[in-house]
Amino acid sequence: MILFTGLTGAVGTEILKLLPEYDIQARGLIRDPAKAGALENAGVEVVCGDLGNPATVEDALQGCDKAFLLMANAREQLDLEKGFVDAARAAGVNHLVKMSANGANSNSTSLLKRYHGDAEQYIRESGLGYTLVRPNFFMQNMLHITGTIVAEDKFYMPMRDGQVGIIDVRDAARFILDVLTGSGHDGETYEITGPELVSFHDIALQLSEVMGREISYVDVPAEEFKQSLAHWVPDDWYVETVSEMFELTAQGRGALLTDNYTRVTGRAPATLRQFFRDYSPFFEKE
Repeated sequence: MILFTGLTGAVGTEILKLLPEYDIQARGLIRDPAKAGALENAGVEVVCGDLGNPATVEDALQGCDKAFLLMANAREQLDLEKGFVDAARAAGVNHLVKMSANGANSNSTSLLKRYHGDAEQYIRESGLGYTLVRPNFFMQNMLHITGTIVAEDKFYMPMRDGQVGIIDVRDAARFILDVLTGSGHDGETYEITGPELVSFHDIALQLSEVMGREISYVDVPAEEFKQSLAHWVPDDWYVETVSEMFELTAQGRGALLTDNYTRVTGRAPATLRQFFRDYSPFFEKE
């Protein structure tokens, strides 16, 4: 039995779609009972609970030999992930796969990357078998900024000329399932990327080619972007942490390519053009 957290998010939703290809018993820990139907339809045993409630975490882990840890970014993230690791060890879990982040490091200037770096170190020292998965910038992040693309043929971000090894969430989901069901991954830390390094100007060019109209990337000064984000998301912690991560991207810290995806899955990762073709309705003029 494998316990999955995060099955109602972007990566988890794609994991659910792929589960029929894998011969595994899956259990999902979710907070919202209203979302249980999608998991049950995919053959997942559902446990309603919360990482902040140790009793429900302990119940969910009973009888599981593997676990996948993914949680949404939050102020309490590090403490909750450490609590999950402790519970997994107590429950006799043999292997823990954690969704981390590109460039996770306890000394990072980004709080979230420090969180991930500290959580990774805690896992390494826990005595559990483990695999750490660090995806690069997700292609699906572009779906959050379709508003101005549709209305103005422009998108606004503070990335300067920073490049990213952008990866499709669907590939991240497959990679995770292959790691959970395969062998030889114990103790590994995998940075996973797509097949090419692109700047956000390159992203605009490829989107333009696929959509058949000119779409431009407008580089926004970091402070101006932060003020704009604060207008739409009245959460100082969120605004600050997202801005920190974007600044690292602008500095070129996401400019990494690896062949880990192909080495583990035996498949080629999706290209950005393929992503835009698959999701083209989101970018079409109304």
